[in-house]
Amino acid sequence: MRRAPRASKYDRKALRSSSMVTVMRSFRESPLAGGRLKPECRMAPTGGQFQTVPERPALHIQQPERGTALILMTSRTPGASPRSAPKTTAVASLAGWTALVLAPDDATSMQSATPTVLHPVAGVPMVRLICDLLHEAGCTHVVVVGGANPALLTTALGDGVPIVDARDAKDSASATLQSRSVAAEQEHILILRADMPLITTRTLLEVAGRHLGGGRTLTCVTAYLTDPHGFGRILRRNGEVQGIVRERDLTGAMRGEPEVNAGLYAAEAPWLWETLATLDPSGGSDSLSDLVAHAVKHDRVEAFQVTEAIEVMQVGDRVQLAEADRILRDRIRALVMREGVTLMDPSTIYIDAGVTIGSDTVLLPGTHIIGATTIGGGCRIGPNAILRDMTIGEGCEIGGSTLEGSIVGDRVTVGPYCHVRPDSTLERDVHLGNYAEVKASRVGERTAVGHFSYIGDSDVGADVNFGAGSITANYDGVLKHRTIIGDGVHLGSDTVMVAPVTVGAGARTGAGAVVIDDVAPGATVVGVPAREVGTRAQNAAGNDAGEGGHPA
Repeated sequence: MRRAPRASKYDRKALRSSSMVTVMRSFRESPLAGGRLKPECRMAPTGGQFQTVPERPALHIQQPERGTALILMTSRTPGASPRSAPKTTAVASLAGWTALVLAPDDATSMQSATPTVLHPVAGVPMVRLICDLLHEAGCTHVVVVGGANPALLTTALGDGVPIVDARDAKDSASATLQSRSVAAEQEHILILRADMPLITTRTLLEVAGRHLGGGRTLTCVTAYLTDPHGFGRILRRNGEVQGIVRERDLTGAMRGEPEVNAGLYAAEAPWLWETLATLDPSGGSDSLSDLVAHAVKHDRVEAFQVTEAIEVMQVGDRVQLAEADRILRDRIRALVMREGVTLMDPSTIYIDAGVTIGSDTVLLPGTHIIGATTIGGGCRIGPNAILRDMTIGEGCEIGGSTLEGSIVGDRVTVGPYCHVRPDSTLERDVHLGNYAEVKASRVGERTAVGHFSYIGDSDVGADVNFGAGSITANYDGVLKHRTIIGDGVHLGSDTVMVAPVTVGAGARTGAGAVVIDDVAPGATVVGVPAREVGTRAQNAAGNDAGEGGHPA
């Protein structure tokens, strides 16, 4: 994780790198729902009751969290004969690897017109989470193999990721084979699913290390689940993997086997392309699992068991989508708190993947930090603030307000009940009080907008004071027009500036003035429509002489 001089940086790379690992380890050791879980326990969203896998020691659990079940993981298959520890090569990067991300168009269980892999988790489409993760792990070539509409995938991913249109493929193996023409000529290939948003950089690097260290043709990733329903089971003999049995082909005792196929593989490229061409397409969507049986024939398969089975959770419906979102947001909240950010009532605060928050910032309940938002150090945000695609400087205070697609300088105060709309800039030390709206405008340094004001399509200088109810009328019924307000302008309460119009530096308006013509610098205008009644200097001189305000 990178740290700026004052701000602790939080982004997807930090979330899924070694810092994220620290978060996960701490979750295992921290109280959950009032109790503690033993290190050998894992939480998973199966919706069932707490269970134990047969032949495993009993677990001691206090006050388990509702709606969760335990996943148990062991160092080897229960009942299997011991074997020597597999060799692992330390891998710091996926440079030199090609990653194939399978993105099928399976939205049936979602009851949605949007493909499953394009549904967001922590504010980011799942397929983009996976691609970003791979790039951050140093993977030099990422290819998305799409059963989903390529145009939709391009919208989510941009132009930097090649997309293979595999909508006509009969099964996952033939879809993967179609990517050969665009896959780089790399020696090693990683195959993973786009609906696996909780996988981490650490696990991918460990899979690569096991594959390289084992010297096998194929490495398949496995996990132990108390409820393995819906997954293919790993078939072993004397501890060695013999194949994968699909869910529909299970019989008898195999149905209770807890070790499942996670759908993540590492393979040697020449063997992979040659073998894919020979697989039977009748295998259906999970035909890639047949690769294992082919590799077994030549004793060339290795199994890698994930440490955290929740990482290979596959999102197939909206219940699982909500659970994955909760888990990833829990990781995010834990990470930013460890990096010096205070969250008051963390479960009520939502922070998207990709957000950056500086140290000593405080987020109050009900706050949502969304999209590509950056917040400097020492800020106080909320309660009930919504920040979307914002850049916030240091030392800012933002009450219950909505800010979108804009830039806020240092020491700015906003709210409560303000709305900063896209393409706006609030320069340092600006004050927006209650019920102010700013749209596509620049507001200069130290300008104060206290109450009930609208600033739209405007350039506002420094040290301007908006009286209560002052607005820019930027729309003539057909077009939007700009308003220019110079430095040091004082606007009386309920001033209306009808655009296009310019109010010169140092000018002053009386209460209720309707400004339809340009105002000269330093002039004072009053009335409807506003007319000049002197200069600010003359009015100041009159006040000093005890003659009151403007001339009669």
